[in-house]
Amino acid sequence: MIQAESKKIILSILFIAILIIAFVGVSYAAFTTAFSDSNENGISTGTITLLFDDNTSSVSMQNAMPISNELGKKLEGDGNVYDFTVHTNLSSNTTINYEISAEKIDDTQESLTDDSVRLYLQKKTKDGYIDTPITKNPQPFIPLSNSSFLGSKKGSMVLYSGTFSNTTEDSQEFSEQFRLRMWVAEDTIIDSVSRGFKIKLNVTAKAV
Repeated sequence: MIQAESKKIILSILFIAILIIAFVGVSYAAFTTAFSDSNENGISTGTITLLFDDNTSSVSMQNAMPISNELGKKLEGDGNVYDFTVHTNLSSNTTINYEISAEKIDDTQESLTDDSVRLYLQKKTKDGYIDTPITKNPQPFIPLSNSSFLGSKKGSMVLYSGTFSNTTEDSQEFSEQFRLRMWVAEDTIIDSVSRGFKIKLNVTAKAV
């Protein structure tokens, strides 16, 4: 049962921009990111934060055309994958449920449609990265019609739901690692208008 007084935590840590720019005879998508600070946020039962690998602090993918899901799922290397960790320090006998969501950022630039992007999130295990349920098949941006039970904002897209549980009598640290890929859908029509699509990642959590 969720306690009414449980405090939700929202931590925004990442901006991702997809730009489609048309030139005479050449059209390409530019994939760039800018990262905000990843500060710890407190809840009554501990702290929760998102941390990024050092090599993803600056990301740029140049001269990339829209691609298929098959190719998008195999993207590798700096500028193509975004590795991050959800980390928490929980008090004794505490369980929290959390969500990772993507939130669109308003921009003055013309925007790609929600159907023109694909998101694909994997989780790291001892055997390597595995698919997560929501984006097992890469998904377009699908906004929530209402805020979620765990606090993800209306208009954002939930990418993953998870749980951390500390059943000991001492405070414990827990973490899960993820890898996000994002690309322009292969059926996207590139015209003469420069377009963009920006998101930031949020984590929301409530104590059980």
